[in-house]
Amino acid sequence: MGGIFTWDVLRFVVVGVLVVAALAIIRLGAKRGRWSAPWSVLFAWARVLELFSKLVPSGIAASVLGWLFVAVLVASGTAAGLLWLLGWPRFPAASEFGVAQTLELLKIALAVVAGFGGVVLLALNLRKQRVAEAQHDLEVERGDREQTQAFNERFGSAAEQLAHENAAVRIAGIYAMAGLADDWADQRQVCVDVLCGYLRLADDELPPAEEEVHDTVLRVIRDRLRLGRWSGSDFDFTGVEFADADFSGLRFGGDVTFDRARFTGALTSFEDARFNGLLSCHGTEFSSERTSFRSAHFGGARVQFVGAEFQRKVVDFRGVELHGQCIDFYRTRFEKQRLDFSAGLVKAGTLRFDTCEFAGSELDLSLDYDFEDFGGAFGLNQTSMGQVVIRSCRFERCSLGLRGLQFAPSFLWLVSDRFDTCEFGLTSEPAARLRPWLNVRDLELVDTDLPEAHVRRRDPDAAAHP
Repeated sequence: MGGIFTWDVLRFVVVGVLVVAALAIIRLGAKRGRWSAPWSVLFAWARVLELFSKLVPSGIAASVLGWLFVAVLVASGTAAGLLWLLGWPRFPAASEFGVAQTLELLKIALAVVAGFGGVVLLALNLRKQRVAEAQHDLEVERGDREQTQAFNERFGSAAEQLAHENAAVRIAGIYAMAGLADDWADQRQVCVDVLCGYLRLADDELPPAEEEVHDTVLRVIRDRLRLGRWSGSDFDFTGVEFADADFSGLRFGGDVTFDRARFTGALTSFEDARFNGLLSCHGTEFSSERTSFRSAHFGGARVQFVGAEFQRKVVDFRGVELHGQCIDFYRTRFEKQRLDFSAGLVKAGTLRFDTCEFAGSELDLSLDYDFEDFGGAFGLNQTSMGQVVIRSCRFERCSLGLRGLQFAPSFLWLVSDRFDTCEFGLTSEPAARLRPWLNVRDLELVDTDLPEAHVRRRDPDAAAHP
């Protein structure tokens, strides 16, 4: 080459082409979020290119031209790289080419043209793919809107049935609302709230027809919970009256509220039920002949019996399991009842009685132990990570069963309690190898003997560290 077309000029041209190609690649990486802080300067260039690209029409022609531009850049870069590796060789003059060389050049030219044709075809196919994807997204969105509209129509129809004067129509509305809750996962909680709200609207004295509607709602809820369909939903039974309520074996993953509810009949059963959210019983009245939470499982649940009333003889918490969180009895009155927590398991949680009153009652806290889990040889057990705290309570003519607790030195706390004519059910003497374990502070004892051999006094704030 001579004159202005020197090798140096060609090198500058190649470098410029490579820089443009690099900027195009960096722009693509910036849009996909694959480049980090050190490339901030190049991000600015990529942003300039992006703004420039917005000025170009986005039709098929622009897309084809863009891909052709990229193909030219790639071909130029590849050719420049090969020439550089070959040491920029000089090509012979056109007069020196024979027929064979001319045919080879034609083949190369045709291959290049075919390659650019392939690029055009690729651009067209990519454009068609994007259009197809956009159309698919629109179809999906349209289908979602139509499905939501259908769900809303079903909801309105079921709500109208629930407000009908005829009991049979209301029962049909209950099943329609339950079926909608099964199908409409996004708004299942709304449907459940409607059914619970229907129960809350019921009068204290139900006519026979309305009582059947009431029972149908409860039966629908129980059936869904047993199947696990609504186990993650919240249930608000505030102020609802239950006769012979049966929640046994159900799994409640959300919050359950029984505030100011009333339980009547022969048996109120939560046996073998599982709670993972809040169980709220504020001002709840348990008037059944027998109230049973036997073998209930509270896995991280918060349980609140605040101002609740237990008015019958037996309150059964035998075998209850508390794993974390608390079971709180606050300002609760027990009169002439047996409150049985025997064989219960309190692990990494607290069973608390605070400002409660016990009159002529029997509180059995003879909890069960399994030495295999934590090594009985060292005096540890499953309940050693939990606590039972009885604080500011009043006991009159009561018995407190504490058998077996001597293996948990920091498990039981009696703080600021009053015992009037009460007795403690304990083993006669603590085992020789164990230290005293009954933690007390500020007790008032009237005609009550505290077994001093079992007593040790400590600051309850340090209870977690024997």
